[in-house]
Amino acid sequence: MKKFLMLLALAGVASASMAQISGYEEIRTPDKYRVITNKFWDNWFFNVGGGASVLFGDGDAAANFGDRISPTLNVGVGKWFTPGLGLRLQYSGLQAKGLTSDVNADYIKGGQQSGGYYEQKFDYMNLHGDVLFNLSALIGGYNPKRVYEIIPYLGSGFTHNYTEPHRQSMSLNAGIINRFRLGSGVDLTLELAGVGLEDKFDSELDGKSGYDALGSVTVGITYKFPKRGFKRPAPQIISPQELRALRLGIAELAEANVALSEEVARKEAELDVERAREVISAIASEDDTDIAPRTVFFTIGSAELSPREKMNLDYLAERMKEYPDTQYVVMGYADSATGTSALNQKLSEKRAKSVIDYLKKQGVNTNRLTLQAGGGVDKFGTPVYLNRVVLVGTSY
Repeated sequence: MKKFLMLLALAGVASASMAQISGYEEIRTPDKYRVITNKFWDNWFFNVGGGASVLFGDGDAAANFGDRISPTLNVGVGKWFTPGLGLRLQYSGLQAKGLTSDVNADYIKGGQQSGGYYEQKFDYMNLHGDVLFNLSALIGGYNPKRVYEIIPYLGSGFTHNYTEPHRQSMSLNAGIINRFRLGSGVDLTLELAGVGLEDKFDSELDGKSGYDALGSVTVGITYKFPKRGFKRPAPQIISPQELRALRLGIAELAEANVALSEEVARKEAELDVERAREVISAIASEDDTDIAPRTVFFTIGSAELSPREKMNLDYLAERMKEYPDTQYVVMGYADSATGTSALNQKLSEKRAKSVIDYLKKQGVNTNRLTLQAGGGVDKFGTPVYLNRVVLVGTSY
């Protein structure tokens, strides 16, 4: 039995967890977060976009918001090291517009306006490096076919004003990239960006805030170079030699199980033969009308006579016909270990009737046979099949 259980366990593992791959067997361990770190030239991308930006300088709030909007351009290149973490170097900027109350300030275009302000306009660029965090991949796992992903970023860089006098300023960059998948190699992006700048960016150094800022909204396209995407970790594999050894072990256990089953069947057959010999010997020793009690055994839940029990009843019928005046009681039983009380009562009755019907076919007058049903019992001991019986005895 122990070998049989081991066989079932090994067979279940082998059939449920293995799949053929190029001469090897793999054991799958899926994990949506696990990927292989890619090579240096894998997962590079190029992005370009355009939109509008607004300058938040010392005196710019005096102007209408719409008058401060100016065009902006983004061009960048970057790489994803994991599905959730990447780096980008981006060139941003084009033009900035604002107001100043200082007539001697740089970048003034035109004369004094109402309120005593002067318009400023100058060209600039912002070169910055950013760390990208793909929240969709970090939270939801890697999915190369995800339609929408949200990607916050943080970075730093510097600005350069192309308009004279040229000025440079350090910058802090933050924003959110909304990425929409158009295909395996192309994405549509909507980028919301904010830039913090030194106060000298717009040449005004006497403001209250001590810094300048830019806000922008751009729409663009990202192209992912070939060798894009990430591979899942290679599944654990079993070599052909290990697989053959495993299969050989299963085959040996199967052979042992067959031999064990045959041995059990042989032992059961020997017991049946021995019991039949005992019954025949007891019958042969009888020389009077006391030919009973006789036992007729049944399988669990059944009232059908086996060929072996029919053979015993054939002999019993011949003996009954030799003594036509003798009355008999046919008492049926079921084992109380299985079934309900009502079901066992009905089953014991059906078993007794089955014996009577068979004796009738063999020529025994049923007026000599009294049917009784004892229901479920355990009085005949163990094993429990001894209680699945019909007893045929004489009635005086």
